[in-house]
Amino acid sequence: MFREELKRAFINYGFLAAVVIGLLALSQGLSDYLSGPPMTSEYLSKLPLFYNNSYDAFIWSQRGIIGLLGPLLAVLPFSDSYLNDRTSGFLRNILSRSSYKEYLFAKYCSTGLSGGFAIAIPMTIFFLVMNIVFPRGINTNPYELRIISTPEALGPFGYFYQNNPDLYIFLLIGLGCIFGMVYAILGLSLSMFIENRYVVLATPFVLFMITHYLLALFRQPAWSPLSSLVPHWLIGITWIHIGISLGGIFLASSMGFFLGSHAKEVRA
Repeated sequence: MFREELKRAFINYGFLAAVVIGLLALSQGLSDYLSGPPMTSEYLSKLPLFYNNSYDAFIWSQRGIIGLLGPLLAVLPFSDSYLNDRTSGFLRNILSRSSYKEYLFAKYCSTGLSGGFAIAIPMTIFFLVMNIVFPRGINTNPYELRIISTPEALGPFGYFYQNNPDLYIFLLIGLGCIFGMVYAILGLSLSMFIENRYVVLATPFVLFMITHYLLALFRQPAWSPLSSLVPHWLIGITWIHIGISLGGIFLASSMGFFLGSHAKEVRA
């Protein structure tokens, strides 16, 4: 059952769309990184070594619209699948071969994994491309920096940037994967109570945006859910901001999913 659900979660147009949109969103952020005076050989010769580099390019790319589209990318692959299975009658066919608890466990895990990888895969591909396009190295000139590279400006694991930048980038990708898993499960839990698949897919994004702008309005931007995907978008973001945001959503979503599924099982 789990293998079948995992296959359905990854081999579908929604997952492919999420990866493509993610790559396009990162490219939009890269276009800002590349904007400025023409990078002629004469101009580049006057700049410090590694003024443009693969690490800063990736970090800059993350500060584009990818941060705001994260919840949408997470839910696209499989978050509406429970609703689709139920309304299409496919769920009855599945339950003739497996128990309801096995189905729920497989659905929960496969949805979370598909949402996590829907964000992690485009980020990984993009970083690999940045390593081909730009030199691998850190700009240590304090007067010609493309990003603010102090540890407190790069999130709770920003101290890795100077000494092990590859690890720093992979931690960003790992955090993106966790973010995607949490928001995919949020979408799945909503499908227990909402009968419209488009509302299921849109609601995590809408809630994300409302929370983000309300917290900015009340001058608490560090608590924005954006900090859980792009921890370097604002100086001073800590593990507390990320942990409470993702942990709260994960617990509420998991409870909603299992309580909602139990209620539907009882009614059935």
